[in-house]
Amino acid sequence: MTDHNTYCTKCKKVLIRDEIAIYLRLVNRNAKEYLCIPCLAKHFKCSEQDIQVRIKRLKEMGCTLFS
Repeated sequence: MTDHNTYCTKCKKVLIRDEIAIYLRLVNRNAKEYLCIPCLAKHFKCSEQDIQVRIKRLKEMGCTLFS
């Protein structure tokens, strides 16, 4: 992973793999820049817990973005 896609574009927090995967799944599969879970929750006007639940469900379904 290169430097430009390891940080949240809004708050500059270092991202983990799940944050990148959920952004790709919910926003844009071809994205090169991403948002962390707190910033993504603000973007979608939902709670961080909502995003975490979605990540858990997608992992359980076997979504390959989370492997």
